Amino acid sequence: MSLWGKTDANTSAPKFAVASGIGVSSNGSVLYANTTANVFHAGITLGVFGVSTAEKANTSGEAAKVGHAGWVVRTVGQGGRANRVTYETIVAGSSVTGAGNDESILPAAE
Repeated sequence: MSLWGKTDANTSAPKFAVASGIGVSSNGSVLYANTTANVFHAGITLGVFGVSTAEKANTSGEAAKVGHAGWVVRTVGQGGRANRVTYETIVAGSSVTGAGNDESILPAAE
């Protein structure tokens, strides 16, 4: 069993994202496409997203903040860091396919 998959789906989310302290379950699916604040840590919103090359190519949205196609952690601050959005690539890979549940945040280029 691999540590992550190539399909933009909760079952393919990286397993080690949880082991590194980001989330709280035995697999990455609990973090997948999360946009709800205070689920894992108070004061921030954490989510893991699969970013395809088509999504990365769309620079009109948040994709301009993504360093590389692959699996990324999206962090949104609250309080003094309200609406500050950062992305960290945890698995670089241009082979992620599919749109997943992130089309409102990371739509594919048209």
